[in-house]
Amino acid sequence: MSTSYLRLNPLPFSSLPPHPSLNNNRQERGQEDSLGLKQFLTSIFSEATALISSTTNPQTQTFKPDRKPRSSAPSTAKVQLLTSSSSSSGSSNDYWVCRKSIHADKAQKGSASWAEFEHGLRENHSENEMDYTPSVASVEHLVQWPVIDSLEEWKGVDMHAALISPRTFISLVISAYEPAATADAAASPDNNSNETPLQGFYTIQIPLLFKKESRDNLLPESLRSKITSAVPKNTIFAHYASVERVRLLPAASTTTGESSGSGQRIEWIMATTSDAGGLIPQWVQRSWTMGGVPKAVVADVGLFLGWVERKRSDS
Repeated sequence: MSTSYLRLNPLPFSSLPPHPSLNNNRQERGQEDSLGLKQFLTSIFSEATALISSTTNPQTQTFKPDRKPRSSAPSTAKVQLLTSSSSSSGSSNDYWVCRKSIHADKAQKGSASWAEFEHGLRENHSENEMDYTPSVASVEHLVQWPVIDSLEEWKGVDMHAALISPRTFISLVISAYEPAATADAAASPDNNSNETPLQGFYTIQIPLLFKKESRDNLLPESLRSKITSAVPKNTIFAHYASVERVRLLPAASTTTGESSGSGQRIEWIMATTSDAGGLIPQWVQRSWTMGGVPKAVVADVGLFLGWVERKRSDS
């Protein structure tokens, strides 16, 4: 049975592709080798595209849309919320929250250009998230794999493990430009699926397992010490998995098939399952009125666009 990577249950470091700082080759571990980097990434991309398809494609959709779109100032775009109690792989009963929004491809108040989305959400993803998200105070890279220029038409594939604090997450962060065929297959019927996306990228985060009180983390001492020294004594480890896809769409068509003249659009979809850890009940984490995950993911749209506007003003 194949491994499911997009799940709330964290992945042990021993399951990661070989890397010198992990000492996870077969001779040193004395057990079955982990997947090679390319095979590992290919499996994750397959799961990620299936998950996004399950939020948009009526034939595979497992997400239930919220009754009304939400606002997220200063964004001028409305945000559609969707929820699901299982992932597209069917391997878990994790509670997933998804949001979708369509933005004008313009460097103006309430929106952002394609270049601004690329710079903010694909390049230096974790560090940028720290800048625009109040709940993230620090980011420390733990392991960096070599960038792969091309992998089955995925381009610029980057993967690293990062420690995100203060409510501590250890995440595997993967980003890549998606193949054109993948973008077409995952097109959303309610967002002009007959129009070929101009380009798009994915950012994927997978939780990694670390038990601060245990030395049985299958990690070399240097990396274990780096993690323990970077987090507060009484830190709460949380878990978070997400798939984010951003696509540049052509101008919307009119009923006659002509361009509406409104310009190119940017579709931003993010699906996540998370557990804040500690004593916060799951029903609170899942509640909009209690300020749980649904409200937080909608707020992130406005936080990001507000951050983009500030950077634009400073340049």
